[in-house]
This record gives sequence, structure tokens and C-alpha cells, in this order.
Amino acid sequence: MRKRVHQHIFWYCCLGIAFMLAVWGKLVPTIIVILILNWLITGDYIRTVPVLFKEKNRRNTLLFAGLYILYLLGLLYTSDYAYARFDLEVKLSLLVFPLVFSTADVGFLNTRHLRLLMHVYLAGCVVGSLLLLGHAFTLWREGVQGAFYYMKLSWYFHSAYFAMYLNFAMAFIVIELLRRFRILPSALKIAYYILLAWFFVFIFLLSSKMGLICMVLIAALGAAELIFRQKKTFLGLGLIILFMMFIRAGLHVFSGTSDRVIQSTSTLSGSAGQETSKSTSDRIDIWKVSLEIIKSNIWAGVGTGDVKDVLIGKYKENKIDEALEFKLNAHNQYLQTFMTLGIPGITALLLMLFLPMISALRKHYLLYFVFTLLFAANILVESMFETQAGVVWYAFFNSILFSLAKE
Repeated sequence: MRKRVHQHIFWYCCLGIAFMLAVWGKLVPTIIVILILNWLITGDYIRTVPVLFKEKNRRNTLLFAGLYILYLLGLLYTSDYAYARFDLEVKLSLLVFPLVFSTADVGFLNTRHLRLLMHVYLAGCVVGSLLLLGHAFTLWREGVQGAFYYMKLSWYFHSAYFAMYLNFAMAFIVIELLRRFRILPSALKIAYYILLAWFFVFIFLLSSKMGLICMVLIAALGAAELIFRQKKTFLGLGLIILFMMFIRAGLHVFSGTSDRVIQSTSTLSGSAGQETSKSTSDRIDIWKVSLEIIKSNIWAGVGTGDVKDVLIGKYKENKIDEALEFKLNAHNQYLQTFMTLGIPGITALLLMLFLPMISALRKHYLLYFVFTLLFAANILVESMFETQAGVVWYAFFNSILFSLAKE
């Protein structure tokens, strides 16, 4: 009985995290604390730790904490301990979730639980998007221009993060429709189609360029599933054509998003005589100075606490005013980790992303494959381990999806 109570608490905490991530992230740490306290009280780790390295799935789950251990080692050669403590606190989920899931009694979890968890996550994405729209409507009534667009819409989230959340929700729906279409109730199918349309439009309103790219990736993977796995070539090609028509229509209707895409393209291609995208050009400047720092500290990086100070120094030296004013990070997690921890850090990051991705592809575990792919793509343009919105989302879903990889 006692064991069952603890399992219920563990599971309801997981559901609470899944729902609140897209609704109000400030409540998530409280739920995580309850999860940890429940884990400590159960004492499962007393039984599981001795066999941790004998059970492959538990051992591999724990290995995801390796990157956090490297950040701890980065304290040995840092000077700014105040920022280091803050950074380690932000990244704590990278240690907590692998540790809890590798030592807790998670044997009761199965694909049915995962499906329920994802439906709760979908509900959270819907509620979160409605809250953003409600706030945007308030701004619009006050006469604020562009209230339903980009950062004014995504007022307590960075638009790229919320777009990533919605893309993962869309990926789950697409996979459900592809693999369980015949057994899904008609009402659920209709609900899925409505949600796909809702999330599609919302990502355009968020005007996240990587969000749009990831939508294309999801459509391409869906078409590949139909063509190569289900041998439905015409249906797969039709899906791609239909989706590209929707994308074209979206760019036509949402002119602000279209302008951002065009400006970014011209910036990357170096086209002369065209207005360039400020965010893209700033990122390129930041990436250039980040590479300079990496070249000078390639083996061990600059240390957990010093990376921000070193970046700010480079911003001053190269007169990158906006990055200096807002003390921006590298806006690329690969570069951020490489700067901080050197070759060991970037190696750990690449392994924790791409080894599970390859394994998921071999096992046809499509949801986990898409999850890792989405995160790997998004951290090309955002340092998502530098904020809780990115760290918790990745660490939580990675732990629970990997724990079910044996299914």
C-alpha cells in the first residue's frame, strides 16, 4: 500500500510538471521539490544503487548526469564563484532527473502512462497559448502595436522556447495519427486536427524561425514514415505538398513572420541592398567571438563561472553593443558548453544528444527520436541549458522517454 502511494505521488508530480511547463514555469520547481522529497522518503535508492551498474537502462539513465558533473569540475578553475553557483542551480535538473529516474521504482511506467502524460502536456500547451493570447488581447486594448506577434505575444517565455514546446506537441499528434489512426476514436482524431491547426498558427504568431524549420522537419519525418516504413508513397508525398502549401499560405498571411524569414535569409546569404535581420546578425557576431574564446581555451574551457565574464569582455573588445547591454549568452548551446568546459564538455553534450537519437531511430522509437532532434536543432540558435525553461523541459522529458526506451 505504502509503495503504491509513493508511485502515485511520483506519477502525479510527473503529470504536474508536464502540464505546468507551458503554463507557468515558476511553479515547476515546487513540483520538482515534492518529487525529490517523495523519492527520498521511499528509499528505493537503497535497493537500486547497489545494482545500478548491473541494470543497463538504469546505468545509462544516470549517465545523462555526466554533463552536470563536468560543470561541477569546472569549479576547480573558475574565479567567479557567485555566477558559478547560479549557473549550477539553473542546471540542477540535469542532475536531479537522471538521478531520480535511474534509482526510483519506475517499472510501473509503460506506454499507456506516456500517452496520458503527453495528453496532459498537450492540455498545458493549449492553456499556455490561451494565457498568452489573453495577455496579448489586454495589450491590444491598451493600444500596443504588434501585441499578437513575436515577443509581445510570448511575454513570459522566449518565443523560441514556446515554439519548441508546441513543435513537440505537434510531433506527438502526428506520430499518434500515423501509427494509431485506425484505432483512434473519431472525436480524438478531430481534436488532434484542431490542435495541429492551432499550434501551426500559433508558431507563426510566435515568429520563431527555428520553430518554422522544426515544423518542416516534423512534416518531413511524417512523410518519411509513410513512404519508407508504411510503404504509402503517394500519401507521404501528398503530406509534404499539402504542408508546404500551408507554410506558403502562412507566410503570406503572417507578413511579420515572412519579413523576419526574408531578412534572416538575406543576412545569412550576405545579400547587399536588403534590410537584414538584427537578431540573426547579432547572433553571427556573438558566434564569432565565441569561437575566438574556444580557440584560446579548447582543452578545458574557461570554467563554469567565468564564461559570462569572458563573453562580456569580448563584447566590449569587439563593440557588440546590444549583446553587451543585455549580457547575452552565446545563443548556441554547443558553443556555450565548448567555451565553458572545452573538449570534454562538448563531447559529453554531443554524446548525450546523438547516441540516444541514433538508438531511438534503430528501435523505431519515433517520439524520442523527434524529441532529441528538436532539441539538437533548437540549441543551434539558443543556449537552452542557460535557462530553466530549456533545462527542465529537456531533462524531464529525456529522462522519462529514455526510461521507456526498453518498451
